Amino acid sequence: MHEYKQNQCKRKVKNRKNVVGLIIFCITVGIVFLYAYYQNLRKEIDARQKWLETEKKAVGRYLDWHTGILLETDGKMGIYRKESGKLIYKEKVDSEDGYLGMYLFLMGKYLEKTENTDLPEYWKKGISLALKKIQSLMRDGITQVSEENTTAYLMDNLEVWKGLHELELAGLEDTQAISEMRKKIQAQIENIFWDDANQRWRIIGNSDRYHQTEFYPDGVAQIYPLIYEFPVKEKKKQKILYKQFTERFQWQKLNKKRNGFLWAMTGMAAAQMGDINNLLEMIRNYEAEYCENRKYPLYTGEAGWICMECEKLYGLYERKIKTGFILCA
Repeated sequence: MHEYKQNQCKRKVKNRKNVVGLIIFCITVGIVFLYAYYQNLRKEIDARQKWLETEKKAVGRYLDWHTGILLETDGKMGIYRKESGKLIYKEKVDSEDGYLGMYLFLMGKYLEKTENTDLPEYWKKGISLALKKIQSLMRDGITQVSEENTTAYLMDNLEVWKGLHELELAGLEDTQAISEMRKKIQAQIENIFWDDANQRWRIIGNSDRYHQTEFYPDGVAQIYPLIYEFPVKEKKKQKILYKQFTERFQWQKLNKKRNGFLWAMTGMAAAQMGDINNLLEMIRNYEAEYCENRKYPLYTGEAGWICMECEKLYGLYERKIKTGFILCA
C-alpha cells in the first residue's frame, strides 16, 4: 500500500513537471514569435509612415480644393467629373446632408491621421459653414436631404453622424457644439428609423417600404449602421441583420451587375463583426476586379473604403495573433 502511494506520488510529480515543461515551452515559443512579429511590425509601421506622408499631401490638396468649392458655393455640394485634367461641375448632389457629412468625415480622418489641429483659416471657415448647413437641415434631431427636399434618409443621417463623430474626435475649438449636434442626431436615429415590429431599419423616416430582394438601398441600409460604427442599443440585432444580408446577397463576391457599383464599403460591416474570411474574400475579389485586368475604373471613394478595410483587417489579424499567444501562455 505504501509502495502504491509512493508510485502514485512519483507519477503526480512527473505529470506536474511535464505540464510545467509544456507551459515553459509555450511561453518560450510565444516570446520568440512575438519578438519576430513585432520586429516585422515595426518595419511595416515605418514603411506605412513613409507612405502616409505622401498620402497626407494628396488628401490635403483635395481638401484645399473641396473647401474652396464649398466656400464659393455657400455650402452647395455638387458632383464633379475630371475632364482634360480639370474637375468640371456636372450636376447637383442627390443629398446635401449626406455629402456634407462625408466632407466632415474626411476632414476628421485627416486631422486624426496627421494629428494636426492647427488648420488654415479657410479650412476652419469650411468646417464652420458645413456645420451651419447641417444645422439648417435638421428637423427634430435628424437631417433632411436639402432645403427643397424634406425627406429624411437613414443612410444620409448615418453619414452626417459619422462626420460629426470624426470631427468631434479631432478635438477642434468648437468640439462642444459638434458634440451636442452629434448626440442629438444619435439619439434620434434609432427612435425614428428602427422598425421594431419588423426588426429592421427603415430606409426613410416616415415610410415602411422595404423590398427584401433589393440589394440597394433596402439591403445595404440594414448594415449601414455597422459600416459607420454607429452605437446601436442592442448589438445582437445588428449581428442578425448582418448574417441575413450576407446569406441573401453574398456581398463579398462584389457583383457589379447589381447596380453598376461594387459597393466595397460593405466590407466595413464585416470588419465590425470580426468576419475575417468574408472580408478577405471581398478584398481579393476587388484586387482581381481592378488590379489584375483593370475591368473596373478606380473610384476614389471605393479605393478609400478598401484602404480602411485593409487597416481593419490588419487589426483583426493582429488581435487574433495576440489572443493566440495569450491562450498558449
